[in-house]
Amino acid sequence: MAPFDWQGLWTPELNPFEVVFRATAVYLFAQVVLRLSGRKEFARSSTFDIVLLLIISVCLRKTIVADDDSLSAAFIGLGTLAAWDRLFSWLAMRSHKAAVVLEGRPVELVREGRVNEANLRRCLMSREELLSRLREHGTESLRRVRLAYLEPDGKVTFMMKKEGGEGTALQ
Repeated sequence: MAPFDWQGLWTPELNPFEVVFRATAVYLFAQVVLRLSGRKEFARSSTFDIVLLLIISVCLRKTIVADDDSLSAAFIGLGTLAAWDRLFSWLAMRSHKAAVVLEGRPVELVREGRVNEANLRRCLMSREELLSRLREHGTESLRRVRLAYLEPDGKVTFMMKKEGGEGTALQ
């Protein structure tokens, strides 16, 4: 059995600035790709989605830290990813314009029981999927829906008509 290599455990092979650059590039590229894939995909997590995330993480690991197995490179890479995520969350909280760019806006899918087919197509959502999401809330009647939005996080919010008053919101 070989002796434990304490120095090798911490001594990075890559320049730490290269790890920061690699992690930044991968993070920004992944954000763009996931944003382009469509937000309705975020609301559901099927086995295909989980497997895809695992494969992505395996593929991107070498891109971020190359062949560097040191804990230092791993910590720097993970810290960089966390810092970017925290920065973007902070920017979205502080600025409405940044939030729109980083997170997107809700998209109106239904108004007064009528489906906005153009927005549904733009969101790559079928009428059947919209009805499926509506059934999750105990109804399948679009006539009962005052407003429905596809939210930036991929969920669909339904504002239902109410007898003699304002509607109720369901997510």
